[in-house]
Amino acid sequence: MSKTQSEVVKKISMMLIDGPVIDQRLEIDQEEIVELAESIKEVGLQQPVLITPRGKRFEIVWGHRRYLAHKYLGKVEILAKIQTLTQNQIVILRGTENLFRKDITPIEEAYIYHGLVKEGKLTIEQIATKMRKSAGIIRRRLDLLRMPEVLQKAIQKRKIGYAVAEDLWSLGDVASIEYYLQFAVEHGATSAVVRQWVRDEKDQIRRKASGAVGGRDTIALNQEKPVYVACDVCQKPMEIGDETVLRCCKKCAKTIVEAMKKDE
Repeated sequence: MSKTQSEVVKKISMMLIDGPVIDQRLEIDQEEIVELAESIKEVGLQQPVLITPRGKRFEIVWGHRRYLAHKYLGKVEILAKIQTLTQNQIVILRGTENLFRKDITPIEEAYIYHGLVKEGKLTIEQIATKMRKSAGIIRRRLDLLRMPEVLQKAIQKRKIGYAVAEDLWSLGDVASIEYYLQFAVEHGATSAVVRQWVRDEKDQIRRKASGAVGGRDTIALNQEKPVYVACDVCQKPMEIGDETVLRCCKKCAKTIVEAMKKDE
């Protein structure tokens, strides 16, 4: 890649540009594209996209959102910087740009690291140095890709956090994971609460196994399982159905909470 070639910046027909062959961002929010399009419409494109030749066409290296915003606006050309790059260079450049986005999800981050290892031929230690991350964090992110798809999707859609996903994953059984995931999403359960669910579920499984071996009665498989959420006052696990509902204004609610804290 020559210096002259690396500095070629010109308008390219949108018809000649293809999206990334390996898209490291699982989903691009359409609302973000609309917002970016409105910004470009008002102030113009502040930074050209980076593209690389692919025969008589071009592939986007980074700037995919800007490209999509141009398509949304119906533009026929886009300002682009043209560089001839290897697949290894593309993966590293694209991954670097995406990793420093503010809205990146842990799942997207995991796929970027996976791409840097598989396509970029980098070790975890090399990635850690380049991205200024600890090797431990990178390995933890990569572990996300070993989780059941239902957990990956929940993280990607920001319905649960990484810690809650890890706790649910430890259940092992996908059916149990889906069962408790539903409650975690609906009730906004914290990691501490989910961890308690997991302990209770595993204890119940052990009791069933022990009862079967000793000839004692076992718990019916269709028996309703206890589900816990965090108490709004003390944050401790509380079984759903045991809560008390009290109608009061925000001021009184605050007074009650403060009074309970004094009694602790």
